[in-house]
Amino acid sequence: MTQLEELDTYISAINTVSHKVKQYLNEQLKDLGVTSSTYFYLMKVGDKGQLSQDDLFQLIHLNPSNITRGVARLIKLGYLSKEQSPTDRRVKIIKLTKLGEQKYRQLVIRLPTINDSLVQTLTPEQVIIFKQILTSVDVELNQLLA
Repeated sequence: MTQLEELDTYISAINTVSHKVKQYLNEQLKDLGVTSSTYFYLMKVGDKGQLSQDDLFQLIHLNPSNITRGVARLIKLGYLSKEQSPTDRRVKIIKLTKLGEQKYRQLVIRLPTINDSLVQTLTPEQVIIFKQILTSVDVELNQLLA
């Protein structure tokens, strides 16, 4: 391993795997009209029934402008709707449309298979360790970002 490779071994590996996961997810979700960067919104809104835009920001740890664009794309596709809250006119409530509910149900069926395919070469013990490592890295990143 060269000195340059040692400088960013983990960063490079995580970025490479993340990119490939996104590519694979995009392939698997293409027929549903969602992408690796938008399916997550449908899942969060579908799981909760409805969310304020601020709640969505809290759940999806991304830049608010990215979330706003993703929501706008899904509204344009007819998967989400955005309405004014009846109790607070400053708050926008995001809900699944009928079409969005169909996509959500399809995602609920399809995602476990996609998820399992990402670790199919690992033994059950390795999957447990992998989950533990991911959790540890996530916790550490949360602390670094705090």
